[in-house]
Amino acid sequence: MYYFKDNEHASMKKTVGLVFFIFASLLIAGCSANGTSEGGGTEAEESVDKNEQAIRTVIEKEFNGPDEKYNELWDAMGEAQVSEKYVDDYDAFLESREYQDLMSYMEETYASYFTENGYETFKNTSAFMYSGFDHDYNLTTSAIEIVQNENEATLYDITFQVAYTDEDGESSQFNFEGEAITPEEGKIGKIEYLDGYEDGLRQALVNNEEK
Repeated sequence: MYYFKDNEHASMKKTVGLVFFIFASLLIAGCSANGTSEGGGTEAEESVDKNEQAIRTVIEKEFNGPDEKYNELWDAMGEAQVSEKYVDDYDAFLESREYQDLMSYMEETYASYFTENGYETFKNTSAFMYSGFDHDYNLTTSAIEIVQNENEATLYDITFQVAYTDEDGESSQFNFEGEAITPEEGKIGKIEYLDGYEDGLRQALVNNEEK
């Protein structure tokens, strides 16, 4: 008699446990179907986070500077290019240690945040654009805002500020705005930003270099 009751009690416990297990499994499956990760964010949210982080990192690398290592490698590359060893042999110059060191540093700094084509475009048009001036100065970014476009998930609107302090310690603030496209998760295909032409940061750097 008692044996029967013990078995019945054990059977009920197993049944309750099985029901709980099935319920928990369905709950987890439902969360997975809705794109919820173990960290509590959806896959879409994590993708946005990676895209925003790539854009933010590129802005911070480009506008917190100047990049002294890049300038050193650039100067060494320039000296090599006009040296007797390479002045008449451009193909050999492209294989030189000085040129390869510069290309490697640019790739290490930026390539991981871009698609392959995006990096090639950025490298040839925008990378280190605000670093290569001959006078003493300092750049600092702030107020970076990156907002995903409501109609196009891969498009982000960008605004940020750059404080420019010249060799005399005088500071000026420049407001930038632009956009970035991220065709792959965490990878920029295109990024553009402007602060004006005649009164922008780049012109201020040029003007101070000409003093």
